[in-house]
Amino acid sequence: MSLYSVIIPARNAERFITQALDSVQQQTCRADEVVVVDDGSTDRTRDLADAWRRDHPDVVIRLCTQPHQGIGAARNTGIQAASGRFVAFLDADDYWVDRKLERVSAVLENDPAIDLVCHDEWLVRENGHRSRLRYGPHRRYDQLLFRGNCLSTSATVVRRRLVLDVGGFSEELRINGVEDYDLWLRLAKAGGRFTYLHEPLGVYRVHPLGVTSRIEEHRDHVLAVLDAHYQQWTNRSLRYRYAMRRQRAAAIRGAAHALMQQGDHARAWHSFGQALEQDPFAWKTCVLGLLNLARVRR
Repeated sequence: MSLYSVIIPARNAERFITQALDSVQQQTCRADEVVVVDDGSTDRTRDLADAWRRDHPDVVIRLCTQPHQGIGAARNTGIQAASGRFVAFLDADDYWVDRKLERVSAVLENDPAIDLVCHDEWLVRENGHRSRLRYGPHRRYDQLLFRGNCLSTSATVVRRRLVLDVGGFSEELRINGVEDYDLWLRLAKAGGRFTYLHEPLGVYRVHPLGVTSRIEEHRDHVLAVLDAHYQQWTNRSLRYRYAMRRQRAAAIRGAAHALMQQGDHARAWHSFGQALEQDPFAWKTCVLGLLNLARVRR
C-alpha cells in the first residue's frame, strides 16, 4: 500500500489548479498519487488538470468528475478513489511549500501511532498581505467542541482508514464549508490521535470565491455543527451549558468582526448583539462592539 494520496477537490479553480498541482509535484518527499476531483466545474479546471497530467507522466494522477455536490462530497469521492495509508488534503486554491510531506513524514516516523498531523500555514489575501496561521493545540473531542476548530484542511494529513471508519466528510448543505470541523470532531470522538507541527508549510488563500468569504452563511454552518454535536453531549451541567454558549458566542463574534472589517457596520452591530445574548460576560464582544459603534459615528 502507498503512503500518501493527495486529495484535491476543485470547482471552477482554473486560476489556481496548476499551482496547486505544481506544489505537490515539487515535494522533496513525493506523494504516491494525486486524486483531483472536479466537482461540476463550468470553467477549464478539468482541461487544465488533464493537460498537467499529460505534461507530468512521472506523477500518478487520477482525475474524477462528478456533478456539483459540494466540497464534502468531492473530498469523499477522492478518499474512495485513493489507495494511500494517509490522505493529504489540498484545496485547489491553496498550495504547499516543497518540504511539507517531508516534515510530516518525520513526525509520523517519530510516532507511528499518530493519526492526524496539522501544520501551520501562511494566510495570503488578494492584496498580497501575508500573515501566519498557527493551529492547535486541541486534541480531544471536548476541547475541539467547547474551544473551537483549530485545524485547516489543506494543512492536514490523516490516516485514511480512520476517515473511512467515521463515515468521511458530511455532505449536508447546512454545514457546507465547515464539514472539515465536523470531521475533526468525529475523528477525535473516535479516539484519533492528533498532533501539530508548528511550521508554515502551506499557503491558504482568501479570495472572493472562497467558501469562508460568505460570512453569515459560514457562521450559521458553524453553529449547526456545534448544535449537532452538543445534542449528543450527555453532561448538561452548568459548566458545559455555559461552555457551549461561550463557543456559540465566539462563532457569532467572529462573523461580526468580519462584517465590521468589510464596513458593514449595521449587520456587524446586530451580530455583536446576538453574541452578547449568548455570552453577556465576553469582554472581547463588548470591546469590538464599541469599536464598531465608534466607526459608525465617524
